[in-house]
Amino acid sequence: MPSGLRAKLNAIGASAPRAEARPAHAGGVAVFSDRQAADARLFCLDPDGLRRIGWSGRAFDIRRCLFLDTETTGLSGGAGTVAFLVGVGFVEGESFVVEQYLMRDYGDEPELLERLARRMQGFDVVCTFNGKNFDLPLLQARYTMCRMRDGWRELEQLDLLYPARRTWKRRIGSCRLANLEEQILGQPREDDLPGSEAPRRFFDYLKTGDFSLLDDVVRHNRQDIFTLGTLLAHLCALYAHPERETRSADLLSMGRALENQGELRPARELYRIAAIPAPAGSVSALAGNRVAAEAAWRMYLLARKNRDAEAMREILEQMACRRQLRERIYVELSKLYEHHYKNPRRALRYAELAARYAFASEAEALERRRERLRKKIEREAERKENHGLF
Repeated sequence: MPSGLRAKLNAIGASAPRAEARPAHAGGVAVFSDRQAADARLFCLDPDGLRRIGWSGRAFDIRRCLFLDTETTGLSGGAGTVAFLVGVGFVEGESFVVEQYLMRDYGDEPELLERLARRMQGFDVVCTFNGKNFDLPLLQARYTMCRMRDGWRELEQLDLLYPARRTWKRRIGSCRLANLEEQILGQPREDDLPGSEAPRRFFDYLKTGDFSLLDDVVRHNRQDIFTLGTLLAHLCALYAHPERETRSADLLSMGRALENQGELRPARELYRIAAIPAPAGSVSALAGNRVAAEAAWRMYLLARKNRDAEAMREILEQMACRRQLRERIYVELSKLYEHHYKNPRRALRYAELAARYAFASEAEALERRRERLRKKIEREAERKENHGLF
């Protein structure tokens, strides 16, 4: 290299800012352990409640259930995302124990995975909150990336996110774990670090070497694990006797869940309770009456599926008295009286009522229905006249 060019490069190198050296971290995975009295309901989980929230139906042993949650370097997964903290929980004696494995640097990942693999050996099922789509696929990928695939153990999964959403999303909207604690379990967190902040805390720790930056992350993860146990107990108790619920929105949501699982009789009972209108003038009357209308409509759809015309008529006419979903029910009543009861006059009356409330997109179809019914009535009148019935 010409001496002039070398001199210029040396000068540029000397004037450029140098990257700060990353602080050295003490090696090895940090392990934390905590315990508290286990929720007594965990020792008598109802089989029906378990099955209805997603369990396979086989015998369930709470002592063979591992609760798991991770904190990661990213929230979208991908090959570069690492679980820098893994928390697990399990029942031991009368206690609920939480263990957490926190890597101090990326080089500690194999040790973290090895500790987790050893712990998983004693369990048959893993209980998570969105673990089916995030935590477990991520961990499995990390075992593969670290050439430790033999250490990964497939456990039967019970993911509580799905039954939680099915049950409470209608009423509370967000079903984040912290929101469920506050709105459903009555245990609001104080000074909690949002899970979305965990990656930034870990990166700040790597830059500064300040291990205290991870204290809030560890505390957040520990609370998530304890909450998983409480949430499992709560969901099982709720679905063991869903008819005891007093909130109409939750009754409707659980009815939909049971209907989708083929449990039509208990679903119909939940719809029946939810269809009772809220007291007039109450603060919740408007929202409650919307729920009641939808619950009644679900009852009608079940009756229609069973081809129970009398039940269909009773439900629709009761909805008409309550002025519920008039844009739907009058059309259905018109169909019912035309095709099942062979009463075109009454069918026309309901078709005329339907026209008052129908959406513009349905006006043409309703007009055709009314015209057809008018012709039926005319033909019926002519037939009676020809037979001397007038």
